[in-house]
Amino acid sequence: MKAYLECVKTIFPEISWQPNHHASLHLDEFLHMYGPMHGWWMFPFERVIGSLQKTNTNHKIG
Repeated sequence: MKAYLECVKTIFPEISWQPNHHASLHLDEFLHMYGPMHGWWMFPFERVIGSLQKTNTNHKIG
């Protein structure tokens, strides 16, 4: 993964790194610590949060 990211940086020097790029460097550690991804993958929850954030509330609470 590190070699891939270095190659991407060489080809696209203007790229700005995202948190996922950094997290990908630690994926093997995550798998050893937490097991299979389906047990700790947060995409479904993040998708719901994204939908909630797009809801128009007119900046009012309640």
